[in-house]
Amino acid sequence: DKRNAQDRPKTKHALPGHDSWVLVKTKLGRRFVHNTKTRESLWRVPQDVWPAVKEFEQWERAQREKDANAKWAEQELEKMRDKSKAGEHVVKILEPKVGDTGYDSDGSYEYIEVTDTERESEGEDHKNDAPTIANGQAAPVEEEVEDTEPVEFGEDDIAYQLAAMGQDYGLEPDEYGDEEDDQTEQEEGLAISDEDAKYLFRDLLDDYRISPFTPWDRLIADTSPNSILNDDRYTVLPTMRARKEVWDDWAREKAARIKDERAKMEQQDPRAPYLSFLAEHATPKLYWPEFKRKWKREPVMNERKMAEKDRERLYRDHVARLKLPETTRKADLINLLKSIPIPELNHSTSMNALPQQLLSHLHYISLPAPTRDSIVKAHSAGLPAAP
Repeated sequence: DKRNAQDRPKTKHALPGHDSWVLVKTKLGRRFVHNTKTRESLWRVPQDVWPAVKEFEQWERAQREKDANAKWAEQELEKMRDKSKAGEHVVKILEPKVGDTGYDSDGSYEYIEVTDTERESEGEDHKNDAPTIANGQAAPVEEEVEDTEPVEFGEDDIAYQLAAMGQDYGLEPDEYGDEEDDQTEQEEGLAISDEDAKYLFRDLLDDYRISPFTPWDRLIADTSPNSILNDDRYTVLPTMRARKEVWDDWAREKAARIKDERAKMEQQDPRAPYLSFLAEHATPKLYWPEFKRKWKREPVMNERKMAEKDRERLYRDHVARLKLPETTRKADLINLLKSIPIPELNHSTSMNALPQQLLSHLHYISLPAPTRDSIVKAHSAGLPAAP
């Protein structure tokens, strides 16, 4: 596979509370968990490990946001410093009244440059003194006018605001200094092409063993911990329209492949489609002759590869099993699942590609479909990946 050949593990992170598991991030932005004891790697996170993975990814997102806020705050500080430097000196013009001699021999006004420090010291030392000009006469007193212009903040004001923002975002003083933050650990991975993004999204659907017959609206409405919405690969395609297009292509190909596999399986063993028919229509209320007469036109009731006596025997055995306690039928199904070898039933097996050994057994159809499917999913979720 082109993607697997180019992709490589990039970082690994320990999962608190799960000493044997680590979360691995790849260069292409994919993730998987690895068991250091069993040496097993899984694209789909086991249910008991998922809370730790979710907690780590929430912390990771918070760190990225924290770093972004720190960088933004530093940029704002630089802008405010530039503005402060531009208005560092204030020039005050003292204009004498007519007849005063507070100007030079050329008749021009005298410009006096006053710094912020000088202005503060003058205010302290001469609060009650009237201002004077060069010849000792009283200078015009400037009237205070309401300032409608934006207020320029000084360095102290900037530092105070930056510290306040740091507290709001939970930043430490050394996290918003003058140096550039090192973003290496927070990188999302290498840039990927549109084609690679589509392959990643298809991998996501395969890893979560999504049924191609599931409606798209129901799939994206799922908010459970095992939803594909919680996987980073869900956002590798930027828009919902792009995801829907890839889903349509994937579901169409997957459904066609499943139908072909079923057709081949039915040709090899007609028991599976017949048992599926019994699971839907058989009932203890009908004896075999009545059932046979009612459904005599159905193709499965006329399949030549299956003898009439075999159909009758399976019907009677199935009806008899329906009268057993549900706990007994559940235990029989679990034992059947345990007897199937790993190459045929494993963690990667989807509900639409169950092995022939399971589908052609009476224990598989003796339970209601929702109960039966939940047992099969729970069992396969705990199995290792395909060898």
